[in-house]
Amino acid sequence: MATDAGAAPEKEWTVSARLLTSGPVPGAPTLPMVVDTGQDRPAGGVFLPTDKIPFNYNFTFQSSLASRSFWPSSDSKACVSLRGTGGSDPTYFGKEVRIEMWDAYGTDTKIGPTVRYSLNGNAYGYCWSGTYPYHEHYFRLLKDWGPGITVWGSGWVSPT
Repeated sequence: MATDAGAAPEKEWTVSARLLTSGPVPGAPTLPMVVDTGQDRPAGGVFLPTDKIPFNYNFTFQSSLASRSFWPSSDSKACVSLRGTGGSDPTYFGKEVRIEMWDAYGTDTKIGPTVRYSLNGNAYGYCWSGTYPYHEHYFRLLKDWGPGITVWGSGWVSPT
């Protein structure tokens, strides 16, 4: 959306993930995350095979990390849960990472809000609706504080 020169930039739509009482999806495969350059994936690029949800994942990163490409549920949902369990500096505790959902079909398109997840040892989750069931999607983990601080944990992606 174009704005007039001098107009205030549009504020990014962000929400907070909700606290969960459940854990990883039993029996679901654990898939690796992929190195993220901080740029959208190029159209027509060659990546790891697309997977179906549910799946579990582990993460370790300093600024950004992308998920494997996956197919959302047939009812256009993808729920991403995350539990931050450690950091290379104790100042990570209680800070937040953000997750963005992307439609990887053609030119990458961001879907829905950017979601904030607290790094305090608890599991948090958010469900994106409005994903396209027959398009590949991926999510991106982002951190804009403590550039030299590595954070790690685990998570899962499910249809609900």
